Amino acid sequence: MSDINPAPAKPHLAWVPNALTIGRIAFIPIMIAGILAFVDSKAFLGASILFALFLLLILTDFLDGFLARRWQVTSNFGRMIDPIADKLFVAGLLITFAIISQGAWWLLTPALIIIGRDIFVSGLREHVALEGIVMAPTKLAKWKTATEMAAIAALLLWLLFGPELAKMIGLTLLWIAAALSAYTGFHYARSGLGQK
Repeated sequence: MSDINPAPAKPHLAWVPNALTIGRIAFIPIMIAGILAFVDSKAFLGASILFALFLLLILTDFLDGFLARRWQVTSNFGRMIDPIADKLFVAGLLITFAIISQGAWWLLTPALIIIGRDIFVSGLREHVALEGIVMAPTKLAKWKTATEMAAIAALLLWLLFGPELAKMIGLTLLWIAAALSAYTGFHYARSGLGQK
């Protein structure tokens, strides 16, 4: 009878989760350059490859944490670098979209709210950590992350392939993500500073 429990982690695989995270960071400039190169280019193949790369980077965001937990190779470095990679990815793409839209308020405003909140919460976490306080992500914050990723995916579809429906869906989700960002940012501030 086979053992139903997962096999213990092998030392030579311990580097894989962090490598996926670092790889995601390394591909952010390539992703941004690709978007700027292929927007309005009508190059279907290039745009398709770029969107596939986006989906692959999203997959690595899931895999790095999943593998680290499954193989029991979580580390302080991994816990530090993973949220940094996520925030760089989101901020990089939102800034790129804002550049393409020439700073249109309907895209720039929610982008600034999301990016500003992420920077604020990261700084707040570091600040309260000095007091030994740990601010764990809330379920609503996870919904916020999922919503902004869906918004980015829809907006990328619009920019690369042109469907107006994707634009409408993307902007709606982006404003929802911005509202969730503002609310969860306030919640984290009240929770973190209230414990001091």
